Amino acid sequence: MRFGDYKDPVTTLAEDVVNSYRHSVGHDDLTRPLLDDMARARGWRGARATARDVAAVRALRPELREVFEARSVTAANATLAAARLAPELVRHDDLPWHLHLGRADATLPEWVAGNAAFALLAVVEQGGADRLHRCAGPDCHAVFVDLSRNQSRRFCSPAVCGNRVHVAAHRARKAPRE
Repeated sequence: MRFGDYKDPVTTLAEDVVNSYRHSVGHDDLTRPLLDDMARARGWRGARATARDVAAVRALRPELREVFEARSVTAANATLAAARLAPELVRHDDLPWHLHLGRADATLPEWVAGNAAFALLAVVEQGGADRLHRCAGPDCHAVFVDLSRNQSRRFCSPAVCGNRVHVAAHRARKAPRE
């Protein structure tokens, strides 16, 4: 994981965990295969996800959402501390030396919590807390890390939520006035 590098997939781990519950339709997308895929794509090399792991990561969502919505460094620090992971310098897959967080006996939920929190702290340290957002779409509860150069992103998906807001504004301007 290249903490502080906005392009590294671990940067959006917290985003993906929080957004795996879709409030707009009341649907929980987090399954064992999805959690396993999310973690392995970001460097988890431990055991496959279990039902207990899924439940623990679901319980982590409110903590991570607080980091986004309140831009709370305190909440991120607490989540990281509870995970009890330690940094180590590693080199793999033809990458240069870089930091990983881990512990030999860490569970998947601890690994997710620690890495997600540390990545968000790195984003705050490198780009400021203003990079953490909740979508400005009126019915959307998604969170995201604003990776735009000028920190101007307002929607989780400009193509979906952004388009809905812009179309509604256009229709309101064009509607006949009574």
